[in-house]
Amino acid sequence: MRGQAASWLRRNSPSLASNALAGLVASLLTIAYCLSFSALLFQGELRGGLALGLWGLMVGSAIAGIYVSLTTSLPPAEAGPDNPAVAVLSVLAATVSGQVFAAGGGAALAVDYVLLSFSLATLVTGIVLYVLGALKLGQIVRFIPYPVIGGFLAASGWLLATGGIEVVTGRDFDLINLAGAVPRASLPQVLLGAAFAIAIFLLKARTASFYILPVAFFGGSIALDAVLWSQGLMHEGSGWYISGSSVLTPWVPLKTALEMNIDWSIFLHAAAEIGAVAGVTVICLLLDVTGLEVARTATGDLDHEFRSNGLANILAAPLGGLMGNLSLNGSRLLDETGGLARISGVFASLVVVLVVLTGLDLPHIVPAPILAGLLMYLGLVVLTEVLLRSPAHRAWTDFALALLIMVAIVEAGYLAGVVFGFIAACLMFAFSYSRIAVIRRHLTRQVFASNVDRSASASRLLQEEGDRIHVFWLSGFIFFGSSNGVFENIRDSINTSGGGKRRYAVLDLSDVSGFDTTALLSLIKLRNHCEEHLVTLAFAGLSKHMLAALEHLRLFGPDRPHRTFATRNQALEWCEDEVLAECKAVERSGTAADFEDWLAAEIGGRDRARRIGAYFERRDLAAGTVLYHQGAPSDTIDLVVSGTVAVAVGGEPGLELLIRRMSTKTVVGEMGFFRGSARTATVSAEQRASVYTLTRASYERLKTEQPELGAAFLEFIVRALSDRLEFANQGVAALS
Repeated sequence: MRGQAASWLRRNSPSLASNALAGLVASLLTIAYCLSFSALLFQGELRGGLALGLWGLMVGSAIAGIYVSLTTSLPPAEAGPDNPAVAVLSVLAATVSGQVFAAGGGAALAVDYVLLSFSLATLVTGIVLYVLGALKLGQIVRFIPYPVIGGFLAASGWLLATGGIEVVTGRDFDLINLAGAVPRASLPQVLLGAAFAIAIFLLKARTASFYILPVAFFGGSIALDAVLWSQGLMHEGSGWYISGSSVLTPWVPLKTALEMNIDWSIFLHAAAEIGAVAGVTVICLLLDVTGLEVARTATGDLDHEFRSNGLANILAAPLGGLMGNLSLNGSRLLDETGGLARISGVFASLVVVLVVLTGLDLPHIVPAPILAGLLMYLGLVVLTEVLLRSPAHRAWTDFALALLIMVAIVEAGYLAGVVFGFIAACLMFAFSYSRIAVIRRHLTRQVFASNVDRSASASRLLQEEGDRIHVFWLSGFIFFGSSNGVFENIRDSINTSGGGKRRYAVLDLSDVSGFDTTALLSLIKLRNHCEEHLVTLAFAGLSKHMLAALEHLRLFGPDRPHRTFATRNQALEWCEDEVLAECKAVERSGTAADFEDWLAAEIGGRDRARRIGAYFERRDLAAGTVLYHQGAPSDTIDLVVSGTVAVAVGGEPGLELLIRRMSTKTVVGEMGFFRGSARTATVSAEQRASVYTLTRASYERLKTEQPELGAAFLEFIVRALSDRLEFANQGVAALS
């Protein structure tokens, strides 16, 4: 066993060394974050909690780092305090401590309540993350509008940047009263911190190296310590270091909660901020996962990351750990320093654990300007990414809304920002969606017909009267932002046609998902307008819910001219029949004389019609009679002289797909007959019908005995096919 272990160590030593070095460098970044963030969260009257807060941040980072690095779908990974979420924690600290001070509590009590609120926020955040991942709702987060994300992050960036100034001055930052916010005694520290932040920002932009941050933080601390020591200023009272006890001190929330008489209403007043911590963490985790996917050209499991980070926070909260999540910067630093496996993230967390166990007094080693400078840098990075580098600045509405949400959060708090962002995003969505055309197509009967073949005379008449029938294809959800536009478009279209005769408007709603009350009111306006101006509405494709709503409004009924149909084709066919009936162009008798008159008009005279008629056989069909079946030999041509026959394709009886209807004075069966192929569809009588049948044997006799009539009949068939093809081409062009 010892030999095997030694052999394994020899083989894996280079890899272990590389991962250990990567973990060490990444841990320095996490420690730097924890130092600056603890200074941000515990300043002013709360500085007595600096050591406890630093312990909580480092413990949370260690627990999250170990768990996330071992379970992430994007190894190697490192975890630590999430930058923008910590800014929200600073707002939570101000809210909770303000409640305690208002109730007469002292600084020590305020620190306890603030720490408990942080543990509660960590626990709530962990639960939210885990539930999102467990229910596989991670993708929903991607639907959060950018202005809301941008506004939240920009506000967090601003709070981080100004928090850096507050760490040095011990006062709330006031942009309007800048002189009062930055006292003269603190000006050198503030300027040095700002210079440090700008220097890191510029170096990082020029080199794009993740080494810059930890090297600059600890290198800058050592250099400034040397200068301050040489000047005799390396002590707490000089103003160059954070004052108060900063030796790492363990803190267990359950123990504190049991020893205190807790006023839970204080946490209820801070519920908005606790929710904001969870919300910002969710957004940041999404962005960090996406950033790692892009940087590594790999695909992560977002739901898995939510579960993993959620459990890490749930585990950390009872132990006093605060807010540790997957860190994009830390994980990328592992990449740059040779971290190749999950163990590199574990090494980083173990270094943090070692610092916690040794209890190093880090805040009295790192000067305040360096801590403040790191916060300013992080705030500057967030603001730059959100407001300058984001594609949103190209869309001024998104950019403006993000700025407004940021201002609302900074000035009035996260709850106001959430409410304002939600309302503004909804209004912006409604405005944008209303600009999408609900009427996606509008044609008249002049270029688009139903699936009914009619006689040449009826087809010509319908084309002449085609502007009396309008077909509108509607889609999407019709709501208050678009409903009036639908009414106006339909009204304007039908008002410019018809020549004083009754007109028809087919509204195809098969692609409409629904409509709101305002849309219903617009339909009532449309109904009233149509009834006043001799227009009949034909609704097609209504769902049961939509049909019930329109029936409740009495859009249909025995006293109304409007109709509903299952399909657009049925509605259009009905409108065509109505126009033909009004023009008295309906031919229904089907007598032998009618057949002879039709042939006479088509092949050149009554004598020809009488002679060719001798080759046809009349058949009277009852409703449902099959003229021929799909797949049968094509050995006849049929001329329909009364009634209607249906052309259907498909399988089992009752499941056929109706593709066409052939009405009076039309030809059916000619394509298969002349091609010599099997029937491509089943043709049957929809109602009582009469047809004249020409068999193949009769046609051969016609060509032999009377070739002139055979040629005339063939010309008639070609003309019918050409008319049908021409109109079909018009319809295809109109739909293109």
